[in-house]
Amino acid sequence: MPFLAPSFSRLPPLDYLLADQVEPRKKIARHVGVSFRTLQRYQASGNAPRAVYLTLWFESRWGMAALHTQAYNEAQHARAWIASLERECERLRGIIRAYENAQAQPESNAPAYQLV
Repeated sequence: MPFLAPSFSRLPPLDYLLADQVEPRKKIARHVGVSFRTLQRYQASGNAPRAVYLTLWFESRWGMAALHTQAYNEAQHARAWIASLERECERLRGIIRAYENAQAQPESNAPAYQLV
């Protein structure tokens, strides 16, 4: 599975990521694993460690959209694969029917090859 996390240069600014969260800042700080004061410092400076950015990104609408898109694409791929397997099974059933029909109608020279 490909990496879903964006490169650091493609991440939204920290203010956008924090504004996108609906939880209180204290709960966000606890989720990220830093103190509330440290989260305030990150927000004031506009910079945070990559782990904080990625945590907030995956919890944001951008991260959720990326995860949902990946899940949708994988479901579409699985559906197409199942359809191809079903077509292959139907093709093989047709071959089996053809062999069964051929077996039900003996060849005209079959008695010449039967052992006595």
